Amino acid sequence: MKKFVGANPYCNCDFDPFPEWFPMKFREATRDDSNWILHHRIEMLTDMGLDTDYIDETAELTEKYLEEDWMRGYRYFLVEENNEVIGGCGISPFKIPPQVSQRSGVYAYLSNMYVEQEYRRRGVGTALIRHVIDFCRAEGIGLLFLHASDEGHPLYEAEGFVSSKRLMHLRITES
Repeated sequence: MKKFVGANPYCNCDFDPFPEWFPMKFREATRDDSNWILHHRIEMLTDMGLDTDYIDETAELTEKYLEEDWMRGYRYFLVEENNEVIGGCGISPFKIPPQVSQRSGVYAYLSNMYVEQEYRRRGVGTALIRHVIDFCRAEGIGLLFLHASDEGHPLYEAEGFVSSKRLMHLRITES
């Protein structure tokens, strides 16, 4: 368990937003944490201002996904304070043939990054993204990418993520 003393390495601020005793713990989600994954997904979409019909239907699809085949390779990480979940995010790793610029050929898509409202602007999101980056590095994942919300964009930029004009997508199926 990590304790913060003095300057907080997870916050770009000149004060320590965590008291000396603040225990922050990271762990990988289990099937018993499905409710947290669903909660984070719904709250993230709500914060992004999406309409309730979209959110409700996405919640139903997510519940079905979590019930049918637990995670299908999706890795979800939770951050806790005093054994209470205060945030989380997931990655979907995949592999393609390697190239010089990405020798492992292992990539991951980061999704569902969410920190509970009362814990925002205290470095929790930064700590969580750094934990995931460290995990990816240890697992040999050479490239991590995501779609950033307006609110999350500065956090990702501060951690070294860059926007790309080359990343494109195509919607193959209709909603």
